[in-house]
Formats: sequence, C-alpha cells, structure tokens
Amino acid sequence: MTIAPMARPPSPRVNLASIAERLGVSISTVSRALRGQDGIHQETRSRIVGLAHQMGYSLRPASVAEPASAQNALRHVLALSQTSSPQVDQRYMAGMSGAAVAANVAVLAHLVAEAQCASVLDPKLGPASLRAGLVRGVVFLHRWPKEVVAQISQKIPAVSVVHDYPGTEADLIGIDDRTGVSELVAHFRAGGHRRIGFFGLCPEVSWSGARFAAYVEALLAHGLEFDARDVIRVDRATALRVGEFAPGPWTRELAERRKSGVDAWLCPSAITGRSLLRHLLSQGLRVPEDVAVANYHGSSAGELSGGLPAMTTTDIVDEELGAAAVRRLMTRLDNPHESRRAILIPARLSIGQTTRPASGHTRTATKQ
Repeated sequence: MTIAPMARPPSPRVNLASIAERLGVSISTVSRALRGQDGIHQETRSRIVGLAHQMGYSLRPASVAEPASAQNALRHVLALSQTSSPQVDQRYMAGMSGAAVAANVAVLAHLVAEAQCASVLDPKLGPASLRAGLVRGVVFLHRWPKEVVAQISQKIPAVSVVHDYPGTEADLIGIDDRTGVSELVAHFRAGGHRRIGFFGLCPEVSWSGARFAAYVEALLAHGLEFDARDVIRVDRATALRVGEFAPGPWTRELAERRKSGVDAWLCPSAITGRSLLRHLLSQGLRVPEDVAVANYHGSSAGELSGGLPAMTTTDIVDEELGAAAVRRLMTRLDNPHESRRAILIPARLSIGQTTRPASGHTRTATKQ
C-alpha cells in the first residue's frame, strides 16, 4: 500500500521558533529553509521541511524550492514492518512521511507476521514493488531475521530502525543508549541507590544487549560495583512482547536479589519495566520507597494503563527515528560507496513516579 505524506493538524504552538528549538538551529535558518532561499545545506533544509510538515506547520507549495533533479526524480522507499503494535508503526510512518515530502520520496509499506518474514524473499509472495525493482531503498521496522536483512541489503540500500544487524549492509538508525542509560544510572545514584539490577536481558535482541553493555559501563563510571547475579534474563519471545507478561521463573531470582540488597531495577524496554512494576506492586512493595524502577524508550509503548504510576524512563520521539531513516537512505543513494553507518538519536530523561528524587530534595514528578 502507498502511504501518502500527510501532516498532522496545525497547532497554534507550531511556529518558526518551535521548529528551530526542536532542531537546535536559528529561527532565521528555519525561515530561509521554508522560503526556499539559498545558503542552507540540503540535509539541513530536508530536516527543517520534514519536521515542519510532521508538526503540522502550514507549508505553501511554492514556498520550498527543491533542486530540479529532486523534482524530476521521484524515488520510492519500501517500509517492511514486522509487528503487532500498529501504534508504533504509525509514529514511525508519520516521521518517514514528513521527511519524504522534503526528499521527493513516495513511501510504500508492507506488513507481515513474524512467522512470515522470509516470504518477502519469495518471488511469488514478496512485495510486488520489490520484485519489480520499483523501490530504491528499504526501511526495516522492528526485528527481522538477519538472513532476510542480509539478502535485501546486498541488493539495495537498507536501513533498520532500532534493531542492529552487524555483518549485513543495513545501516542503523538507533538510540544513544550509552548516554540514556548513564543518565538513568546517575538518577538512581542521586536517589541514594548503590545496588542497581538489570531486569530483562536478552542477548539475542541487539538493543537489549546494547543497553546492558551501557548499564555495566555506567555502573563503573559512577563508582558502583557490577555483580552478574544482579542481572535477570528473559527469553526472546518475552523480550519482544508488545504487551505485559505474567510472572515467571524470574520472580524467585528477583526475591533473592532484593534480599541481597538490590533496591533499584533498570529495564531495557517499556514492557519489561511495566511487567516488573506490576509484579512488585502486587507483592505489596512500595515504589519507589522500597524499590525503584525505570525503563528505557518508554514512549514507544504508549501511556501506562491499569492504574500503574508513570514510570521514570528515557523518551524519544519515534517520528524522529522514522524521519532519520528516510534521510539516511537518501544520503546512501546519493553516495552509494559509503560504508555502513550507525546514526544514534539522543534520548531524554523523563522522571516519573517510580524513582526517588536526589537525596535531600523534595521529589516532584515531571511525567504525568
């Protein structure tokens, strides 16, 4: 199916200043880019126009001057999605569509179930646009079998969002896990915690392993001891769940770690965090007085439900990940001999109701 680049409804808060603030550029740069004036790098112009469209800023068709080559060469990008979480896809696609406007790109989408991922390589079952050679690049959304990514990325430029595939030609649009996890560990430490556990490690999932590595590094950087016994693993199916999971064998490990002194848990995803939080509350523990919990990339799972308190997390705008994927594909198309790249989008610490404030300070939740 073809996803038409549609902007969000205009908001009275969307103006040149708000766009400039989001991108870290001057208001005059935003103004010149939207009026099509010269003197602005094409990458910067594309980012500004794409974000303006995404935020619902009213763009007059004649206000943006695209190079003649871009106007005459419509390029098609295929988004391959394997997920049962349509809300996340909508946010990724909104960002891709916004960036597509500036890059003169048509975004196509193909959705398959996890068990059918290999079908995209089948000449009879795969996307018609891919079989016919109509697409110039592919964006992988969510986790795909590595062999599928490897085969497609050998033939045409490919970008993966969040999930990394070392050994393939697919670029990565990921999250700056080192900085994000370090900020969470620093926040725990400021709240008086000295034994911080990691709940939900799954080495088979690239982002889980990356966030675990960042956790170990952050502990050492903040003068805390790493104890492998404070790490609780889950299997791949559990790590990739889009909904909360029921208590399992890990509950015994959790109880043992609590007795040994662990009073804070860092979870690599929103779902692992929510599942752990619900279990702790069901055991009569007070959060954060008895034990604190924080998760990572909480914004991608939507709002909490079922009476759970708002969690401390690292937020990232999923639309920015989608937009960055399109921009990276365009750069790769214009520079076909470029080596594989990993582009990391920064995350923002969002303090909720599940962690303590800095020692000696009154706690105020910043996330409702």
